[in-house]
Amino acid sequence: MNMKHKLFCCVLCLICLGCSVGCGSVPSYEGSLPEHVAPLDSPGKNTPGTQGASDSGAFPEDGSPEADDSARQSSNRLFDSGMFPGKIRDLKYAGPGRLLVCADSLFLYDAAEDRIIGEYTFPEDDVQIYDFFAISDGYALFGELPENAADGTAQSSEKEDSSSEHVEKSESMGIVTITGNEEGLRCWIFDESLSLRRSLDLHRLLKAQGYEEPMETAAISKDGTQIAIAGISNLYLYHVNEETLRVLTDRRTTSGSLRYVDPSMVRFTGRKQASFPAEERLIFTGIAIPEGQSDSVPIYGTLNTDGSGLDCHALSDYALSSELIAYEDEVWFPEDFLNATGKLLVTDLTGQIIRTVDLEGEDTGKDGVFGSDTGKYLATAAISKDADDWNGGWRVRIYDAETGKAVWEQNVGTDVSAYQGLSCSVRILDDPRECIVICGRGQNTVTDAYFF
Repeated sequence: MNMKHKLFCCVLCLICLGCSVGCGSVPSYEGSLPEHVAPLDSPGKNTPGTQGASDSGAFPEDGSPEADDSARQSSNRLFDSGMFPGKIRDLKYAGPGRLLVCADSLFLYDAAEDRIIGEYTFPEDDVQIYDFFAISDGYALFGELPENAADGTAQSSEKEDSSSEHVEKSESMGIVTITGNEEGLRCWIFDESLSLRRSLDLHRLLKAQGYEEPMETAAISKDGTQIAIAGISNLYLYHVNEETLRVLTDRRTTSGSLRYVDPSMVRFTGRKQASFPAEERLIFTGIAIPEGQSDSVPIYGTLNTDGSGLDCHALSDYALSSELIAYEDEVWFPEDFLNATGKLLVTDLTGQIIRTVDLEGEDTGKDGVFGSDTGKYLATAAISKDADDWNGGWRVRIYDAETGKAVWEQNVGTDVSAYQGLSCSVRILDDPRECIVICGRGQNTVTDAYFF
């Protein structure tokens, strides 16, 4: 994969994955789904906002909840899109049992309590939202500001919140939101009720140190004090409290026989390792050029936050994608969607392979692999090949992430032609076993919820 190809893939991912959060007036759905999104063959369906456990989908013996699961689910309410003003663009995990709902505003939703526990409205329309992370005292969200608002937000919020110059650690849950565009990656810091505390202009911070390049992804450490930024050429680490910037890798970086190591998606391991007690590690996907070759290959790797201990891996028998899903004790590496074969590579936090999961039922996962909030389950969403299949919608399957065994299946249909042939997203809350399907990906997006 050359750099031009990499840039193209980056742009394509942003187009496909970005969601838009504005503050204009958009009609809300009052407690039910629009008529044009109708699940087909739906024994597992529960209308949003109603109580009760579902019947099983296509795997009744394996997927049916036991009696205690039924009792537990009946005490919970399914996710109801009608609770949130405007059309829902996306849902992000906000820690176990919690979701960040991206609609006209940002809403922090607690599934166990079935209520909104925080809300924030951006002063700008059309803020693009990408990644979202839970940290010890908050969360982190990446995305993109509208270009005409790129200069005002961070400056004004820093003036308004000068008393919160640094990120303060606390035992309570708060919110950290990070967004950006090619004019400037930004970080907004909120308290537990989503009141704005501080914003950071990361692009300006890099530029002040003489580095100016497009940024691909970013991540924040569990304690919220360090931000890793993957640029087109370099991998950076910014220390929030000390306001210092370190270059961890550049075009000269090598790892064994791999040259020009270039990370593209980066994550913190989530907790300190016994073998690396001083600090958290970083784990990443990217590309590198093997010695004696001229073309780059996909890789994954780990390194310390001081830039030492770089360890990269190029696999000949597994089609790595540029994505990774990091959990507390393990990391998932989905296959490249162009070469997906129904496998999922799982490593520990040091990058050592634990297992390769084979999905049951010859499901390739080429239309998307989605992890649950704590990593107990994974889901695939196959796009209909024919408008008559699932009414032009998707077949959603949920698997046990340890074994790859299918535990539930649901066909979700739509008669909206604009949705047909497009990917959907799946969110899974492990407790209670709830699956939320996001249809439309930002185009008048609606959601459908099920117990499984």
